[in-house]
Amino acid sequence: MMKIRLAGLLVLVLASACAPPTGYGTIVAESVAPSTAPAVSAVPAVPRDVPPETHTGTGSGEFATTWPADQVGFFTFDCPKCTANVIIDTDGGEHGLVNAIGAYQGTTWMNTDPDRPTKRVTVHANAPWTATIADHRSIPTAETGKETAGRGDAVLKLPAGVTRIRFTAKTRGSVGLWVMSSPSDRDLILNQIGDLQVERDVTGPAYLQVDSYEASWTLTPS
Repeated sequence: MMKIRLAGLLVLVLASACAPPTGYGTIVAESVAPSTAPAVSAVPAVPRDVPPETHTGTGSGEFATTWPADQVGFFTFDCPKCTANVIIDTDGGEHGLVNAIGAYQGTTWMNTDPDRPTKRVTVHANAPWTATIADHRSIPTAETGKETAGRGDAVLKLPAGVTRIRFTAKTRGSVGLWVMSSPSDRDLILNQIGDLQVERDVTGPAYLQVDSYEASWTLTPS
């Protein structure tokens, strides 16, 4: 009786091994023809002239902007009677444009991410304010070999041929320096606290953003 059962079990195992599997899909190699479409490269948009737009308000609020999605904008905010936090945010690729305390006047870049263009700007302030978005023509050029002095947040052009900058600042707060040669190529080259005098390698042409709303500073390209 034991031999008959073992023989029957062996037949069942062999039959199971020959049966097609159930409950699982079958992987089939698919032949895909090579693509003949040319590779697409991300080419930065050429700066073009765009009429400036100005918005005004009092206290906290928000406004819509029609700034072109493919153009970097330069955002200037002026709130001379602000006495509390001044915070400017957008729905675009930037995490924030301004974060300051008290009276504020400064410029930062915006709309630097073509995949997340800015459509709305949110303002947190406690006094009347003016916000202006302008194109590349609004940004001053820091001339090679000459010292440019300023205060607070600012953006400047570095001309072609510049390879190094000397930067000094007097402040009790933080100082950040950003260099942008194209919207997809932005580098933080300085992030310190307090008074400083430094030199950094850069490559012009480029934009340089000073991120220090309460600092007095000088910049000398070479």
